[in-house]
Amino acid sequence: MMPRTLLIGALAALVGPTSSSAHHSFAAEFIQEVITIEGVVTEVWFKSPHVRYYVEVANENGEVELWDTRAGSTPNLIRRGWTRDSIQVGDQVAMTGNRGRDGRKLLNIGVVNMPDGKTLPPEESGGTPTNVAGVN
Repeated sequence: MMPRTLLIGALAALVGPTSSSAHHSFAAEFIQEVITIEGVVTEVWFKSPHVRYYVEVANENGEVELWDTRAGSTPNLIRRGWTRDSIQVGDQVAMTGNRGRDGRKLLNIGVVNMPDGKTLPPEESGGTPTNVAGVN
C-alpha cells in the first residue's frame, strides 16, 4: 500500500500548477498609460479566462492594425450586465483602457462606448464605469 504523503504528492503532480501561479500579472502585459482606440470588431472570444475582442483600428498613417483587447472573466461581466451579444463582429466601438507593454497592440479594457451611446459596462450607481478587465 502506498504511503498517504506519497499518494498526495503524486496527485498534486498530476494536477499541475495552480491557477494563481499560472496566471499573468497586469504589470507584465500592460502599462499605466490610458488610451482610446476606435475601430471595427473582427472577432469575439466570450470565454474564460478573459473575454477578448479583436478590433481593426486605422493608425495615423491610415494603415489598419489589429488590436487584441481584453476584458474580465465571463462570470464577472455577466454579473454586471454584459452578455455574449453586447459586442458583436462588425460593431464599431471606442475602447478606453491601459495600453499593452512594449508597443504591443494590446488593450486592457476599462470602458467601451458603442455608436448608439450605450456604455459597457453599464454605469455604476455613482455614474462612472469601472475597469472590467480584471487582469491581475
